[in-house]
Amino acid sequence: MQFRRWTILGVILLMLFAGFVSAQGQGFEETFDKDFWDRGWEKRVIAGNPDGFFYNLGKKRLSFNLPGLETNALVINPKVTAADIKVEATFENIHSTVASYSVICRASEDGWYEFRIYVAGPEGGSYKVFKYDSYLKEQFKTPYVILHPGMDRFFTNDIKLGLNKKNKIGLICEGESIRIFINDKEQFPVKYAGITDSDFTEGGIGFGVQSYSEGIVDVDIIKFTAEKPTE
Repeated sequence: MQFRRWTILGVILLMLFAGFVSAQGQGFEETFDKDFWDRGWEKRVIAGNPDGFFYNLGKKRLSFNLPGLETNALVINPKVTAADIKVEATFENIHSTVASYSVICRASEDGWYEFRIYVAGPEGGSYKVFKYDSYLKEQFKTPYVILHPGMDRFFTNDIKLGLNKKNKIGLICEGESIRIFINDKEQFPVKYAGITDSDFTEGGIGFGVQSYSEGIVDVDIIKFTAEKPTE
């Protein structure tokens, strides 16, 4: 019995040192160390070659190298779950023709919420907020549903464009409320009302990068954090 207690304690300490405390507790910061893929992160290719070599773990960063074909490469951790959570990620656009990147909350088999900004191409400088509905996918329908009906996208000067430019994006899922941030500035796509949805109440966290059939995409994620909302 004593050996079992020490084993459990050792596992808890290992998770703490790896940066994975409960998302309902103090939160964590992903450091992209060499054991990154051993900590519950899973590759999800929503569009494109499911066997493509799109991910390259470097020194304190994860690189996305996407081809000149439409590709949506995500990384989701279903083991780190929370109902109310704030996820933030800092990306760097190394070299891209047409590209976007995103953060995800409440990911499950049913779907997730996703905040995406466009950093290269004709939509560069804009953002969208989606929910991904797995049921629609099963019905052979478009699974991505825009959560700000009436406007396909919103443009903002808060997005930094160009090569080697970095952007920090944040997504808060709290109750039925969804809030979004770009470089620490909250965005308000719906005037006089926030974005709300009640389909997904709890789930994992994640992030991703997208290309759009118009040239290669090289984007790095250099920081990712998750914590309980305090704002």
